[in-house]
Amino acid sequence: MVQQLNEKCDFTKIVPNFIYNRIDLFSKNFVILRIQNEKHDYQLEVQLFDNHAELGAWMMDISKCDFNEIALFLFHNYRNIEYISFYNVISNKVFIAKNHYHLILPDSYEELKTRISAKSRNTMSRKRKKAEADYGKIEMVGYENDGISNEIISAYFEMKQKTHHIRYNLTWKEYLDRYHVSNSYVLYFGGQIAAMILTCEQCPIVYLENLTYDMELSKYSPGMMAYEMVIERLISKGKTAFYLGGGDYDYKKKYDSVETAVTEGKIYRSWLIELKYRWIDFYNKRLYWKILYWKRKLSV
Repeated sequence: MVQQLNEKCDFTKIVPNFIYNRIDLFSKNFVILRIQNEKHDYQLEVQLFDNHAELGAWMMDISKCDFNEIALFLFHNYRNIEYISFYNVISNKVFIAKNHYHLILPDSYEELKTRISAKSRNTMSRKRKKAEADYGKIEMVGYENDGISNEIISAYFEMKQKTHHIRYNLTWKEYLDRYHVSNSYVLYFGGQIAAMILTCEQCPIVYLENLTYDMELSKYSPGMMAYEMVIERLISKGKTAFYLGGGDYDYKKKYDSVETAVTEGKIYRSWLIELKYRWIDFYNKRLYWKILYWKRKLSV
C-alpha cells in the first residue's frame, strides 16, 4: 500500500538520511510517500517537476512490486507526470546496472588508519614530507556555506578542466546550488592550491560531490592526501557514512569501502510517452550535432 503523508513529518525517518533523499532541504515542490507491505514499512520523498517526478531513493532497497505500486500511485494522483526517474537504488527491478561505493565511518581516525597497510601509510607520510620540503607548510582549510567563494570554485573549475576536460558552463553560485554543495576543503602546499574536495554535509551521511587536484603536483598524490584529511574531519564531526558514488577510481576502494550493485532508470506512463522521450534522447545525442555540423559546413 502507498499513501501520501500530508501531516508534519519526522524527516529522520527518511533512510538513508542523505542529501539526495532529503528533498525537503533544497526544494518546496515535493511529497512524502509511505510504502507499507508485509515486508517493509518505509518513507521516501518525491520531487515533483512540470512533467515528471524523481524519487529520493538513493541506496534504498525497493522491490519490483514496490516500484510498480509507487508508479501507479503517482501516475494516478498526478496527471501531469509522464515519467518517474530514480538513481542508485538497490532493487531486483533492473534498469541500468552500475556500482556505488560508500564508507562506513569509524569512531576514530586511529581506527580508520588500521584499514590500510603500513606500507600505504608510510608512502603517504613520505610524500607529505617531500611536499613540505619542496613547497612549505601543508594545510587543509575547510570552507562552509557562505564561506565558499567565487575564487575557490573558479580554481576548482580550472583544475577540473585540466584533469577531465570538463566545462560546467555555470556560475560558481549556480554550481553550488545545483549540486547542493555545503562544504569545500582546500589542500594548500605552501599557500598554493594542491587539491580540493567538495561535499554535501547537510545530513548524517555525507556525499562526496567531487574531488580534483593540481596535475603538476601529481607525484605527491595531493588528491589522496586531501581525501584522507577530509575523512578525518568527517569522523571528528560525528558523521556516520561517506557516499562516494560510482566509477572505478582507486581512492574509492580504500579504507574497506563497500561496493554495492545499484540501478537507475525511468518508468513511463505509457509506451507512447516512452517512445517520445527515446526519440528526443536519440535526436539530442545522435542527430542534433550532425545537423548542426552540416549546417555550419554548408554555410561556409
